[in-house]
Amino acid sequence: MFGHDVDNTTRNTIKASIGIHRDGGMGSYLGLPEQIHGSKVQVFSFVRDRLQKRLNTWSAKFLSKGGKEVLIKSVAQALPTYVMSCFLLPKAIRSKLSSAIANFWWKTNENSNDIHWIAWDKLCTPYSEGGLGFRTLEEFNLALLAKQLWRLIKFPNSLLSRVLRGRYFRFSDPLHIGNSNRPSYGWRSIMAAKPLLVSGLRRTIGSGMLTKVWEDPWIPTIPARAAKSLLDTRDPLLYVNDLIDQSTQLWKLDRLQALIDPADIPLILGIRPSRTYLSDSYSWSHTKSGNYSVKSGYWAARDLSRPTCDPPFQGPGVSALQAQVWKLKTTRKLMHFAWQCVSGCLATFQRLSYRHIGNEKGCPRCGGPEESINHLLFDCPPSRQIWALSPIPTSGHIFPRSSLFYNFDFLFWRGKEFGIEEDTLELFPWILWYIWKSRNRFCFENFKEPPQETLALALREASVWKKANMKEATDPEPLARSVLLPSSAPRISECQIDASWHSEDTLSGHGWVLVDQDRILQLGLKSSRRSLSPLHAEIDSLLWAMDCLISLGITNGAFASDCSDLISILDNQEAWPTFAAEMASFRSLVCFFPSFSIRFLPRSFNTRADCLAKKARARNNLFSHVSSSVPDWLSLAESLFPIS
Repeated sequence: MFGHDVDNTTRNTIKASIGIHRDGGMGSYLGLPEQIHGSKVQVFSFVRDRLQKRLNTWSAKFLSKGGKEVLIKSVAQALPTYVMSCFLLPKAIRSKLSSAIANFWWKTNENSNDIHWIAWDKLCTPYSEGGLGFRTLEEFNLALLAKQLWRLIKFPNSLLSRVLRGRYFRFSDPLHIGNSNRPSYGWRSIMAAKPLLVSGLRRTIGSGMLTKVWEDPWIPTIPARAAKSLLDTRDPLLYVNDLIDQSTQLWKLDRLQALIDPADIPLILGIRPSRTYLSDSYSWSHTKSGNYSVKSGYWAARDLSRPTCDPPFQGPGVSALQAQVWKLKTTRKLMHFAWQCVSGCLATFQRLSYRHIGNEKGCPRCGGPEESINHLLFDCPPSRQIWALSPIPTSGHIFPRSSLFYNFDFLFWRGKEFGIEEDTLELFPWILWYIWKSRNRFCFENFKEPPQETLALALREASVWKKANMKEATDPEPLARSVLLPSSAPRISECQIDASWHSEDTLSGHGWVLVDQDRILQLGLKSSRRSLSPLHAEIDSLLWAMDCLISLGITNGAFASDCSDLISILDNQEAWPTFAAEMASFRSLVCFFPSFSIRFLPRSFNTRADCLAKKARARNNLFSHVSSSVPDWLSLAESLFPIS
C-alpha cells in the first residue's frame, strides 16, 4: 500500500525488489481492514456485527446468571480484543458493544425486553465494591493500546518500533513528542493511551545520567513523581547522577540534605544505583515486577476515570453485603441470586411497581400491602414457616426481622456470634432459592407448595452439591513432610541467604550462612538503608553474599533462598524491569562463579540466615560483619548451630 505522493515508477521498483505485484489497501489482513479512512464508525461496524451475531446464538439457550457471566467475560468481552489492541474504537461502537452485552445479561428469553435493574457501569465495578467485575470497554481499549506503547519503549529495536520511529519520533521517544503531521489512525490510537501509561511510569535509576531530578518521575511513590526541592530556586539541568558519588556508586548524603525535601531522602536512599553504569529506563509502578500488564493498566485507567472528589454521603451502603456474596460456599447461580436479592434486582411486585410496570404492589400469597424482597424471602407467612422448620434457629427479636440488610447480615456474620454452626448457616442460599421458586410456581402455575416440601427440596439440593464437592481424603501430612526432610540438607557447600525488612524501620537487615553438611563455614550479617521493598532487600542480600564469597575466594558453592520471587527474577530478568539495576550488578558478579545455581529453601529450613538478618536490622545502626564464628555480641547463637 503506497501513499498518494509515491509515483508509479517508484511503486514498480519497490514491487519488483520485494516480489509483491499487487497493491493492497482494499481488503483485510488478520481480520482488520488494511486501510482506515472515512467514517470510523462504519469501518469498525464489523466488530459490533460479529459480537451481536455471537450473542444471538447464545440467547436461545437457557443460561443461568453464572453461565452468562462466564460467557461474557471469556468470550463476549474478549471478542474485540485484537481490534482494540490495534485501534481505538469510536465511542459509538463501544457504546453499542456495551449495550449488546448488557441486553444479553438481563434478557431472560430470546423475544423479551427485560428490565436493566442496575446501570452497566455499576456492574463493571469490582466484586469488592458491589459490582460483578465486568470490564468497561473504553478503559480496556486504552489498557490494550498502552501495552503497544510500552513495547515501543522497552523494545526500541523491534520492527514496529523502527518503522514508527522513522515516521513519528526520529529524534526523540514516544513519550516526548508533540503533534505529528497527518498521523495515521493507528498512531493516534496509540497516543490516546499515552496519558494512561505516563500516569504509572517510574524512572528506574541506573547511572542517573538521563533522569532530571526536578522533572522526571523517579521518586518511588505511587504514582511516581519528581523530587521535591528544599529551596525556592532549582537548577532545571540537575541530573540524578549529580547526586551520586561516581567512585563508590553511593548517594551523596550531604547534597541530598542540602537540596532535597527531607521526606524524600529515605526513599532516595532505598534506590541502589547501578554498579555498571546501566542506562536509566522505565518501570511500571502498578506491578511488583515493574512490567506493564493489561490487567494493571485497566485498573489504573479505572482509577483515572473516577471523579476526583467522592460523592456526598447518603447513608450506609450495601457493598460489604454484595462483596460477601461471592465468598459463599454454594453454586455460582445461587451466588448471583443472593447478589440480586441484596442489590434489589428481584422482580417482586413492589419492585416492578417502582419501575412503573403494573399497578399491583401487594403480595400474591398472603395479601400483604407490599411484596418487597424482604417480605417475599423472610416476612411472608409461607416463608416464615420455612425458616421456622429450617435448621437455622429463628426468633422474632433476632431473626428474621423486617430489614433485608439486617437479615443478610445475620446470615453472613451475626449468626455465628449466636452460636450457630457454620455448616448450618451455609444452607441459607438454597433455602432462599427454593422460597423464590415456590413463590413463582404460585404466581404462574397457581400451585401452592407446602413449606415442608419446599424446605426438603432445598436441603436435598444442598446435600447433593456438598457431597459432589467434598475433597477426596489425602495422605497424612507427616508422611509428606518426612519425604522432604532429607533433601533440606545440602550435599555441597551452600550459601543460605535471607533479608529482614519492615516498612516502619529505616534499615534493612541481611544475613547469609555458608554451610557444608550442616556445618557452618562462614557467616555474614549487615544492615543497610531500608530498601524499596522486601524483594529489593532479598536481592541486596544475594548481591552482598556474592561479594563476600568472591572476597573470600569461595566461588564453587551454590545458593539457597526462601524467596521464590528472587528465583523467578533470576530465571527471567527481562520480565522484571523494576530490578534492572540490581540485575546488572548481579551479571557483573555471577561471572566469578563457574557454575552459579540457586534453589528454593523452605523458610523453616532457613532459620539461621533469617536469625542473622533480623539481628542485623534490630541493631539499628549501619554495620557489616563477616566471620567463621558467631560473635559474642550476637545473642540466640543456639539458633545458628543445630543441637546434635
